[in-house]
Amino acid sequence: MRGHLLYNLPMRIICKGPYDFRLSWRIFSAYAAGNASERGSVAMWWDGTPTLVYLRQTGKEPPVLELIADPMPARARDFHLKVRRMLHADLDLEPFYRRARRDKALRPVVNALVGLKPVRPPHFFQMVVIALSEQQVSMAAALRVRERFLEAFGTRAGRLLAFPRAGDVAHLKVEELRACGFSARKASNLVELARKLESGDMDPASWENMPDEELIARLRGYGGIGEWTAEYLLLRGLGRLDALPASDLGVRRAVGRLLAGGKEPSAAEVREFLEPWRPWRGLVVFYLLAYQRLVATSFDQP
Repeated sequence: MRGHLLYNLPMRIICKGPYDFRLSWRIFSAYAAGNASERGSVAMWWDGTPTLVYLRQTGKEPPVLELIADPMPARARDFHLKVRRMLHADLDLEPFYRRARRDKALRPVVNALVGLKPVRPPHFFQMVVIALSEQQVSMAAALRVRERFLEAFGTRAGRLLAFPRAGDVAHLKVEELRACGFSARKASNLVELARKLESGDMDPASWENMPDEELIARLRGYGGIGEWTAEYLLLRGLGRLDALPASDLGVRRAVGRLLAGGKEPSAAEVREFLEPWRPWRGLVVFYLLAYQRLVATSFDQP
């Protein structure tokens, strides 16, 4: 952070408890490449300006976060709301916990991760890049691609890099993205999706009241977005916590290992198994993956 950041007036975000910011941010920052640090900072665009945001938890009951942004953001109230949405600050975990603690398999999972909430990437296009980079490759390989992409096309905000915007990518050549490690097909799809977002043909703001299944069908009409990608975009990019990317191998393995006695279920079986968990199916999966990562195995394992 630059020196004058310390003189910016902090904003306060009062969250619905329980909330453990450090735990939640640890999960988010682990795969953020150079866009976020594990100490609570993230680079993002605001009003056309690359902005460094620093967050820390200063209270537990109720959970209170302190937010400092450099430079000071215009339209501070809108900026505050955006960060609240990123953090799922208004998500009430207690109904989910009450239900999960009645389940023998899920009880130890939620008890080990009290206060964990998903953190959304700052911008939907950033989630599009994440999703395309993770199609049919390992998480480690996808992270390397995003790191090269961010280094090549990101914009510096302090010591971090703000992800390129859709307009920044819409004019790139496929060969430029292939140099980052994207396949020819992924690179072509990414440029086309960037163009559609830049032109307004894809308009996330218009999807707010659209039912999940209808939105999944809409997204699958765009090149490069199949069922898994659409569900992943809903869950992580739009914060729809019932969205279930059931065909994901990691999801199938986590559900199998922790909820199905070691069997690796099919995507259809995952959907059947988690049907009773509406409207939290995606949140269940998030907790299973986090538990497997942080508790059941070493966090540093690939």
